[in-house]
Amino acid sequence: MKMKYLNKIIFINSANIPYAEISVDGNVHFTGTQGVGKSTVLRALLFFYNADKHRLGIQQGQKSFDDFYFSQSNSYILYEVMRDNGAYTIVVCRYQGRASWRFVDAPYQREWLIDGSNHVLSDWVKIRERIDKNVAVSARIESGVMFKDIIFGNTHDHKYTRYALVQSPHYQNIPRSIQNVFLNTKKLF
Repeated sequence: MKMKYLNKIIFINSANIPYAEISVDGNVHFTGTQGVGKSTVLRALLFFYNADKHRLGIQQGQKSFDDFYFSQSNSYILYEVMRDNGAYTIVVCRYQGRASWRFVDAPYQREWLIDGSNHVLSDWVKIRERIDKNVAVSARIESGVMFKDIIFGNTHDHKYTRYALVQSPHYQNIPRSIQNVFLNTKKLF
């Protein structure tokens, strides 16, 4: 059995980024001058694992996670995850003022969210119509705890089993360890 892993992060109208695909499928090094987006990407990466907007190293006086990453109705962060039988995509957007998640059982396709005129869609009904009808799409997940339960295999709802990175009822140490690495030094943020 091959390992499951985060393959890429896609920003669409998110964090002052109109569009960017960032591959995170191997050794990744972030370098650059201040203000180029290193912390922005690292926070989005950390958010994937901890789903906790209060533990991302955002300082007082900075915009909140939701206001910064999802400032528009058509702002998205997408995560493409690789597994044995192909990739799946997690779509994160703002719903009723907070981040929410949907799992799409297919590799990321730009056409789901961006039309031929480069217009970014915001209506989920229209987006769902652009995703192949044979592709499973989850209901909206509105809880970070539920999202973590799904990706860490701690849910008894079998429709989410395919999205688990690992199977562990004691997964809390995984995001905590990753968080400690990212937030251990003030130089990161």
